[in-house]
Amino acid sequence: MAYLMRWSPEQGPVVMSALREMLQREGKATAWWSDVPGAKSGDEARHWPETRWVVSGYLRVRVGAETYDLGPGDRLDLPADTPHTTEVIGLGTAIHLVGTRDAKLATLKTA
Repeated sequence: MAYLMRWSPEQGPVVMSALREMLQREGKATAWWSDVPGAKSGDEARHWPETRWVVSGYLRVRVGAETYDLGPGDRLDLPADTPHTTEVIGLGTAIHLVGTRDAKLATLKTA
């Protein structure tokens, strides 16, 4: 089951370097991606757990019957082997971090 954490304004500004440090403290390798409005991924299931953390823009992630609309600072953790799709929604580019525990896998484009 996916786990969603929403960003609260009380947490301050969303800063990519701070989010990366948090993921790295969890033992995860990180990579960042930028995708244009309307960009979509097919139904994918990775063999490893992954985290999606939006830095700017808006990303829709569908996991089975559930839909998660992520904005700046929102984080979604997906267990291994969880089929999902992604789509950039809105008019702007979406920049997001991907975190995984395998450094080799962090270099694969996932959205």
